Amino acid sequence: MKGLKIALWVTAIGCLTSVPFIFLPWAVVESIGSWFGVESFLGEPIAIYFFKVVFGVFGLIGVFFIILARNPLKYGSMLNLGAFGLILFGLMAFIFGLSIGLPLIVYLGDGLSGLVLGLAILIFSFKASTGSEELK
Repeated sequence: MKGLKIALWVTAIGCLTSVPFIFLPWAVVESIGSWFGVESFLGEPIAIYFFKVVFGVFGLIGVFFIILARNPLKYGSMLNLGAFGLILFGLMAFIFGLSIGLPLIVYLGDGLSGLVLGLAILIFSFKASTGSEELK
């Protein structure tokens, strides 16, 4: 169960790192984007709104994973939802990043973390729910 909790906490913290971006000035967000090789985020109000809402949603997802991490086996199907959601997120990051032609550095972290953490949560939760000795 220790591996499961670690994977859930890593996911939660990763998602919660988006929260400060809600409050940062847009110029800072754009400069961080340029570090990743993205030239412009379209400084239109609708784009700013969209990004800030997405940052907030990722924060809420982080809270969801904190709830799961505190007592993972209590939440059964919600644990599976989180794991499969991460896997889908990772696959979408790779598919959309490639199809749009973004620099690899933009989506590599999202894609790998989604796939690796989602698979880890699935594997660890299966082992914990079946009482595998390796996780006790």
